[in-house]
Amino acid sequence: MRSNSGQTRVTQLDGLRGLAALVVVACHVLSTLPGIGSVVEGDRSAGLTTAGEWAVFSPLHVLWNGTPAVHVFFVLSGFVLVLPFTRPGAAGKWAQYYAKRFFRLYLPAWASLAVAVVLMTAVPRSASPLQSPWADMYVTNPSVAQVLKDGLLLLNASTINTPLWSLKWEVLFSLLLPVYIFIALRWRRLWYVKIGLALLLAVVGALQHLDWLSYLPIFAIGAVLGAERERIRELTQSWPRFVWFFVAAAGLFLANAEWISPEQPIRGVEAVVTAGATLIVLLFVSCRSAKRLGDTAIAQWLGRVSFSLYLVHLPIILAGVTLLRSVSLPLALAVSVAAAFVIAELFYRYVEQPAHRLSMAVGRAVGRRSRSDASDIPGAPAAPDRLDSPPVRDLVEAGSGRRG
Repeated sequence: MRSNSGQTRVTQLDGLRGLAALVVVACHVLSTLPGIGSVVEGDRSAGLTTAGEWAVFSPLHVLWNGTPAVHVFFVLSGFVLVLPFTRPGAAGKWAQYYAKRFFRLYLPAWASLAVAVVLMTAVPRSASPLQSPWADMYVTNPSVAQVLKDGLLLLNASTINTPLWSLKWEVLFSLLLPVYIFIALRWRRLWYVKIGLALLLAVVGALQHLDWLSYLPIFAIGAVLGAERERIRELTQSWPRFVWFFVAAAGLFLANAEWISPEQPIRGVEAVVTAGATLIVLLFVSCRSAKRLGDTAIAQWLGRVSFSLYLVHLPIILAGVTLLRSVSLPLALAVSVAAAFVIAELFYRYVEQPAHRLSMAVGRAVGRRSRSDASDIPGAPAAPDRLDSPPVRDLVEAGSGRRG
């Protein structure tokens, strides 16, 4: 889709982000079930029913496999945040960008921590044979030190609100965005080489169990895809439908590589998952059928609330399970998921949107201050506020934290 100014607005990627958030919710719901949760926690020899076997060790697992969903989030962040800097003559307003990004990420994250602490105070988590060992891992008594540590978003998240773990990498990517833009906009004709090198780095990181080397290259893949989106569209626009079918099949298979059999996965499987996530994003960028899926009303709504849903769903699910598991665990999960969707919408309206508006206001204030400082220099031209031009602002907002 295109805006009036001719700038591309990749709305279907909002839908993809929403679908990925839904997969993360499904992952945490099914992991709460005793048999499946034991396998997810690492005991692949745990007994499963026939339905459980099909849910875990079959292609169906891709419908609730949270790992590739988070990898998709990372690719999308790289893709969307690089877009404003691909326009001819675009100039980065870094003080303005960092101020906006801080408020856009941190305020909702802090609010989600507050929601988690309130829920844990009202409904203390406890271990139970009625739920999985995976769910038991989240039993904790929140301390002020834990909350402060989690609020930094730069250290490993505790079990108060574990989805915050991915924001550590989002923050680091945001801080390093100038480096990613440099990589994405140099040596343009070798874009496929850059993607290959990023995947190779991810393989090394996975093999060596280096989280920073496993995750940070994923953003680079997205940044290169974003910078070369027009070139990629030209290369793929004539591909017949059956080619896209194989791209989709390969992406889903690779994304689910960790669960193709009951055997322990190979070392470095996380990099295989990254390759699958990359193909899924490519599919939604260039394939008409995938674009239509991403642009459906439900996918767009999920995309709109995806960041809020990602931040608040797990504490809600755990509180609901604690309250209702003695009655019926399936009932507890159904009620919890319904509550998570409702609260995600409210969180979006009353936390995420205000934080977004505040981030934009702070960005404009910083931009005005920068222009004022520049105008004090004799002979200095007034610089346009490029990051706040309407079409580019839409693109920045589309990828400013709605994840994972």
